[in-house]
Amino acid sequence: MRHTYLIARREYLSYVATPGFWISLAFVPIFLLLAMALPLLLEGASPVRYFAVIDDTGHYKQAIERRLEDNRIEMVRTVLKGMERVPGQEENATRALAVLDADGSVGEAEALAGQQARTALNAIKENHVLVAAPARTEEALRPFLVGEQQVDSPAGPKPLYAAAFIRSDDSGSVFIDYWSAAITETSLKSLINRAVRDEMRTEAFARAGVNKELVQLINDIEPKLSSLSPEKTAENAEVTASDRAPFFVAVFLAFILWSVVFSVANMLLTSTIEEKSGKVLDSLLSTAPVRALLYGKLLGVAAVSFTLLAGWTVAGGIAATIAGQFIPSEGQGLSVVLTTVADPGLLLPFLAYFVFGYLMFGAVFLALGSLCETLQEAQTLMSPLIFILMIPMLALAFVMKDPESPILAVLSWIPLFTPYIMLARLPTDPPFYEVIGTTLIMILTTIIVLWAAGRVFHAGAMHQAGVDYFKKLLKWRKAKPAKT
Repeated sequence: MRHTYLIARREYLSYVATPGFWISLAFVPIFLLLAMALPLLLEGASPVRYFAVIDDTGHYKQAIERRLEDNRIEMVRTVLKGMERVPGQEENATRALAVLDADGSVGEAEALAGQQARTALNAIKENHVLVAAPARTEEALRPFLVGEQQVDSPAGPKPLYAAAFIRSDDSGSVFIDYWSAAITETSLKSLINRAVRDEMRTEAFARAGVNKELVQLINDIEPKLSSLSPEKTAENAEVTASDRAPFFVAVFLAFILWSVVFSVANMLLTSTIEEKSGKVLDSLLSTAPVRALLYGKLLGVAAVSFTLLAGWTVAGGIAATIAGQFIPSEGQGLSVVLTTVADPGLLLPFLAYFVFGYLMFGAVFLALGSLCETLQEAQTLMSPLIFILMIPMLALAFVMKDPESPILAVLSWIPLFTPYIMLARLPTDPPFYEVIGTTLIMILTTIIVLWAAGRVFHAGAMHQAGVDYFKKLLKWRKAKPAKT
């Protein structure tokens, strides 16, 4: 036991006693904040795109203008609904929303909103702005589209991002020629297409004798959908963010579990190869038994992983606290997520699954490392294991769509996948026999893997086997005479 403790302490200190470990850990909250802010930063950094419409039909351009105005109204409505949850802004935001819903007057709604709301509304950026076409033909517009000339806009001379030529033939078919140097960006092209399509449908109804206003009224009709849970009381049956949070958090924790197990197991592999090639492993074996060396390495790197998890937890709390200063939430958003993460029903299984997942894969990686002298040799043994590790990662992508899928239930019974799949399925309340059965099989498999890894590690560490160990083992089994 003492030898195991000393090896574990050596492994732990070899990682955490380095400045790089703590520097990288300190950067975690910074990366988390960047991950939260990056989508907003990218959206805010996107330039305003100016485009022109040359409409030979004479009326589809107006439909595109209305679509742009409707988009502006929806953005204003979103901001005002958010301000309704901000203390001190509720009354003004509610009045502004009532005006906006009544006649769609953005200007009057902005005037009624409070100062804080007006500041937020002024920050709304229009991604696409329609400008007058500087020419009527494709060839004449080409210098503007390739950036050689600029068009006049309310903000001064600007590059022309795209131009749409709309024409129709005698049969009533409408054609849109969309010209733009940005061949991969589709949002503006989709906006123009939807606006023209809806206008064409409205005209078709009009030709059939149906009033345009009636068509618009019918198009605006939609059901008021409520998502209700039969597991809640009738008065509080509506599904809220608090109800959905466990599913998202469980998948997130499963992903974190996979990432940590894979990273720390890979640490065991590389360190073992380095120590074997540098004869450090031989020196350790002269002072400690092989089993003590195996278990000491596993425990030492396990302690490193728990230090990482503790650091990430603190970093996540710091990032969430900072983000919470800018994201108003009353029982929603970040507070719901943090409450769910702290739920013992998810946190305790996460820790238990981590222990067994780490022991299984850590022992395998450690055994493989003992057979190799270089990382190049390890790659030949690692390839099958990497493919196996990717299966639960791919399965996690489907858990949110159908967490009760029979395929996921089958994967849960495969011990190597149990820690990740079962953790993600816990919020669906799987049958009790599945939880107990998969856990017992996982524990039994862990014991078998530790025993087998000890045998392989002993052979590799004592230079009795190399990368061809498993090939020779199979040949020996085949050559072994049958008992009579």
